[in-house]
Amino acid sequence: MPTAEARVTTERASRYLVQLCRHAGQMGHGFPAHPGRGPHMGGERPKNVKAEWSETDGTITVDGGTCVLRATPEALTLRIEAQDEDQMQRIQAVLTRNLTRMSRRDNLTVDWSRPDATIGATPATVPPRRGRHTVLGLTVAGILVVAVHVGLVAGVLTLPQWASLSANVILVGVLVKAALIAAHVWRRRRASAKAH
Repeated sequence: MPTAEARVTTERASRYLVQLCRHAGQMGHGFPAHPGRGPHMGGERPKNVKAEWSETDGTITVDGGTCVLRATPEALTLRIEAQDEDQMQRIQAVLTRNLTRMSRRDNLTVDWSRPDATIGATPATVPPRRGRHTVLGLTVAGILVVAVHVGLVAGVLTLPQWASLSANVILVGVLVKAALIAAHVWRRRRASAKAH
């Protein structure tokens, strides 16, 4: 879900919170928000608008998006969560326009930031660390693979017609697998050290 946040510095945060929520609540009850002005939300008036508020906290729900408002003595904070990017931008536009209009005397500006950093991206997740038991299990599996290969080499070496060629092929296979396991363990330890 895309999110956006804004922190508007003002000593009248509670007043603006109540005004924004009351305005949204009137839209939800079918009152025209701006008689004689164009439609809202990028071409169509929102269908489902609900607002709840107190002097310090408020929530506005609009067609699949939610804005949580909080008033402190020094600022009004707004946080939007929407179903998609288009909905997010429409809610941002409406809130910015309404707050700017309501605060003409105070000349407030609303600057939105994106805590999710990249539009449409999901936050990166850190892969879980492998426990000691997992590393020990991988080591034992590697040793068993080598032992099986060495056993095959010993078995093939007893057959004189295959001894030379088979021994060389199996030995190369064992060395390649051992090198791959060692490289894998080394990369994991290095990545784990960087993460911590």
